[in-house]
Amino acid sequence: MLPTTHIVASCLLTAYTINSDTGAFSQLMILSGGSLLLHFVLDLIPHGYIATPETIFKKTLPTIIEVIPGPVILLISILKFKSPLFFILASFFGILPDLVATLYNSNRDLAKKIPFIVSIQGLHRRVHWFEMELEEGVYSFMFPKNPLLVFEALFLACMAMVLFSGVL
Repeated sequence: MLPTTHIVASCLLTAYTINSDTGAFSQLMILSGGSLLLHFVLDLIPHGYIATPETIFKKTLPTIIEVIPGPVILLISILKFKSPLFFILASFFGILPDLVATLYNSNRDLAKKIPFIVSIQGLHRRVHWFEMELEEGVYSFMFPKNPLLVFEALFLACMAMVLFSGVL
């Protein structure tokens, strides 16, 4: 999934959680663990890609499309709901597996020295059951990316509408 999808999902979880009667410590635990778990659950769904490990931060347009919208939506969420720490924490954990994958694919020797990175990357690769790593940082995908990107964009728009509609 696009980082924006994971950030919006984490923002939805955060908006719901901060409006509950749960204490601050419980909210932090729910948001960190819940956002990380939500990332893996969403990644079980076959999805398209704009940037791949071999193109991220190397090609400008795919990188901009991948990187810019999520923080913009995060900022709007913070301004609307007034809980910056919770939104930033949830978003960080919501994209942590993708950050780990980027580090792992750009510097495997360094990544392998940090135990939790290897574990997160291993789980992340398993939930991406519809992809196959051909060689370091090069992947083959079972499904064409464009129809999946359209579906993801519609899903993302629906989540954003719920987030900003005032329902929560």
